[in-house]
Amino acid sequence: MSETKKNADGMKLNYKKTVLTGFGFLATSIAWAIYDPYITKILNRLLTHSDTVTAWSNALVEKLPFLTKFAEAQGEDIVLAGGGFTLVPLFIGIIMTFDNIFGVIFQPTFGRLSDECHSKLGKRRPFILFGAPISAVLFFLIPMVFLKTKSLPLTMVFIILFVFVMSLWRAPVVALMPDLTPPALRSEGNAVINLMGGLGSAVGMVAGTLAITLCTIFSGYTKEQIKADETLSFPYVFGIGSVVMIAGMLVLMFFVKEQDTSIKLKGDMNAYADAKAKRAAEKAAVKAEKAARKAIKLSKGEKRSLLFMLACLFFLFCGTNAITTFFSLFAQEILHKITSEATILMLIFAVVSAIAALPAGKMGKKVGRKKTIMAGLATFLAAFIVFFGIFIALLGGKNLSISNYITINNDYTTINDAINNYNSEKSDEAKAAGVELKSEDVLTVAGYIEYANADVKVADSPYAVFEEKLIEKSGASIKDHMISDAVTVLGADNGITYGEALTKISDTVGNITGILGVLIFPVLILGGAANMFITVNTLPLVLEIGGIEKVGTFTGYYYTATFSAQIASPILYGFIRMFAGTYMSLFYYSPIVFALAMLMLIFVKHGEAIPDDIIREAEEADA
Repeated sequence: MSETKKNADGMKLNYKKTVLTGFGFLATSIAWAIYDPYITKILNRLLTHSDTVTAWSNALVEKLPFLTKFAEAQGEDIVLAGGGFTLVPLFIGIIMTFDNIFGVIFQPTFGRLSDECHSKLGKRRPFILFGAPISAVLFFLIPMVFLKTKSLPLTMVFIILFVFVMSLWRAPVVALMPDLTPPALRSEGNAVINLMGGLGSAVGMVAGTLAITLCTIFSGYTKEQIKADETLSFPYVFGIGSVVMIAGMLVLMFFVKEQDTSIKLKGDMNAYADAKAKRAAEKAAVKAEKAARKAIKLSKGEKRSLLFMLACLFFLFCGTNAITTFFSLFAQEILHKITSEATILMLIFAVVSAIAALPAGKMGKKVGRKKTIMAGLATFLAAFIVFFGIFIALLGGKNLSISNYITINNDYTTINDAINNYNSEKSDEAKAAGVELKSEDVLTVAGYIEYANADVKVADSPYAVFEEKLIEKSGASIKDHMISDAVTVLGADNGITYGEALTKISDTVGNITGILGVLIFPVLILGGAANMFITVNTLPLVLEIGGIEKVGTFTGYYYTATFSAQIASPILYGFIRMFAGTYMSLFYYSPIVFALAMLMLIFVKHGEAIPDDIIREAEEADA
């Protein structure tokens, strides 16, 4: 054993080859970093304007009229929301599970197929060569189809095709590093691969900001125009992701070499027979190894620890998945930020997580994995409590309840969304006419409020046209509704005008949003560190319960729990958001499931790392 260890210590990781191999993981990571925040925005836009979804929402309200009263109690604007209660968040949650469902179904299958692949390019690269370019093309076409057709069914076709094709090559690209790296160096190699994946995610998170710059250069739109209608930059965002996917694939194809696994029948037939016999022997050995591992039984205590740890993982990933999936919509509704700004916020989370990775590993070894995970969960909860507590204090200072604030925030959002839709329609009309939309033709909330407060209004101004469309869509009572909310919720005088009501609503929302926009930074910093304290130690804890003989089996248990959570959570939170009427409900949902994860972790009594002194004593005795 000591000689084996010496040989293992004598090997060195080929960092250049490992970094080049990591370009495959980088290519997949940038796609998913863009996918969640931007696809949820596309789906929100399409589903909100879907006649079918609206009809289903209204039909449900007719059968269950208490839903409308419940929505009103939560601060939902029934007058402005066209019925108030909507199934949109639920449908978004369902659709956002597709990539995880496809991953569970297809990734293991294509991973096994790549194990048996015989080609001159090796076992993994044929899948990457086929999957990456097709994924890149489909990825780029998603926003193009959305913008050109505004068709939910057609856009869904391309989303489904994309997540399906991605599932074909994700397992092979992950398996490439272990194939090319000696077993003793795979942990070190995995760290490099994850670093490359983190780099891809970081590029994906800044892609929105870069895309706005590219859009201003190549399309002629100003940043103000793009901020008014952020969908104008979506093709550039997805285009950046597609280019990086293609680049990652090319790096793998030209600079990473796999062993030729093809069987040349024209060559030595004995070699073919030997290869076939070798594969049969390997399968028999694997089968025997599985039988031996199966014979090793866990104690009752270990089984109990495993079940509670898997439950802990389920609740933990329910909380984190809801945040990553719906954060861009939360940032839009509560912080009033466009998607590119929301992804920059998530970049802060990711950077802090990367910085905390090494300290988290050392802390897990020094004070124990369970205590480190518990500390991470406690930090998550503290961040949520501080953010939500200050939010409540801000509302209290303005004599507002949560439901009252949601009411006026929805008032502001209604005007803001209507203006964005108006700008989008004008942009489409300008494109169709072959002319450029002028900056002065782009409407803003501030400009509309100024128009609403003017003593003399220009009848044919863009704001007059917009107001006509707003009344046509929302009903003639919208002005009275805004005035009523300003009076009843904000305590304005009864004689307040429509323009003054809009000003008071906008100022109140702006003041609170400004403070929350600053407060979100320490929350993301704390959350990023907490996330890594948890992530670095959960898988090793699960594997330690099973022991070295069952690493594969317990890795499977780990991913079963986490994938199950990532499938269930978007749907579960979609239900909660549907009833709550606001994405602020993330600050109810996530703390509750994190608290449940902490509760499950209390009952985990196994899985700690073996202390170094015991390992040294064992090695010295073995030597």
